[in-house]
Amino acid sequence: MKNRVLFILALATLALSGCGGGGAPNGDGGGPLPSLPAPHARWTILIFMNAANDLQNYGLNDINELESIAQGSNVRFVVQWKQAPGVGGSTPSFVGTRRYYITSDQTSRIESQLWEDLGTSVDMGAPETLLDFVEWGKEQFPADRYGLIIWNHGSGWHPSRAVSFDDETRNAIQTHELRGALGANRFDFIAFDASLMQMMEVAYELRNHCDYVVGSEESPPGDGYPYHLAFMPFLQTPNASTQTLAGSFVDAMTSHPPYSSRKITQSVVRTDKLESLASALDQLALALIAQRDTIAPSFSAAIRNQTQSYSLSSSRHYYDIEDLALKLIANYPGNISTQANLVRNALREAVVKEGHNELSPGSHGLSIDLSPGTLFPVTILGPRYRLLQFSWTHWDEWLDIAP
Repeated sequence: MKNRVLFILALATLALSGCGGGGAPNGDGGGPLPSLPAPHARWTILIFMNAANDLQNYGLNDINELESIAQGSNVRFVVQWKQAPGVGGSTPSFVGTRRYYITSDQTSRIESQLWEDLGTSVDMGAPETLLDFVEWGKEQFPADRYGLIIWNHGSGWHPSRAVSFDDETRNAIQTHELRGALGANRFDFIAFDASLMQMMEVAYELRNHCDYVVGSEESPPGDGYPYHLAFMPFLQTPNASTQTLAGSFVDAMTSHPPYSSRKITQSVVRTDKLESLASALDQLALALIAQRDTIAPSFSAAIRNQTQSYSLSSSRHYYDIEDLALKLIANYPGNISTQANLVRNALREAVVKEGHNELSPGSHGLSIDLSPGTLFPVTILGPRYRLLQFSWTHWDEWLDIAP
């Protein structure tokens, strides 16, 4: 009854706003909400689609990809989708934030069922908005297993804007806010359809909220995941292990022909192995700190300039952990080499599937911040980094003095 009342209110809102016609999706009307195919599904996939930015055009395509494979009984897709005028460089098909239950359709229009219209005042860059969606989605669409996809721009752990940029409100969810944004909820997997989010700092923050983290070290194409490919194994074998099914994101990104000329990285990280990896990185940081003066003259040329990096900028210095360890082993025998090898061993346990193309050859599935000491302690980077749970290690102290 609650859903039926919400739907009637949504229709009234659309009629008053006039956004139900023209180029608007079809799913904003057509009678009462249908009953779900079954009261309980194998999977509910929640997609937090913040398209209130220059990714706006890609949202429509991704919804169509989901509709093209939607079946409803075993795997359900539920989307909270925001669009806003004047922020994406194009005219949105609707204005505001809507919740859709994805239903089967093979056309280029959106025929899914509008479940709720939240209006035009929702801030998709606020952690409480994500929490509200997660708790609503799990209550309304119960399942044996749950996945969450955060769809938007991403900037790794970066303290100015980490993920889910809402250009209408100018807010974004910070990495240290993800814990509050997920509350007491746990997922079988959390995936980032966003740039640069497959970092140790981010995955470690999520370790108590999911079994696997899926994402990209690099900045993927704006169109993001080819959903019709990534979720086909879920539909075909919904009872397969989460590790196996999460691997389909890697396969989809690395085998999608339109992406062959783009930098592609994708991996699946097992969260119950992150404590061991954090401990290994902590010991490596201590070894680097102890020999800082010795390695400083050669560090930039031998390590920084040779290690696989991702979208470097004046305030963003992200490097592949495995490639970093390999360069340290090759250049600094002794304790640094020993600890780097232990990092590699722990990383192999944590990264259970990884794929990349030849444009990011030194990628192995998980990156880490390697900011220079000339930058880290004198900007907001240092203080904000210490808000992360990963800062229990000595990695931030290494970044304070890194050459």
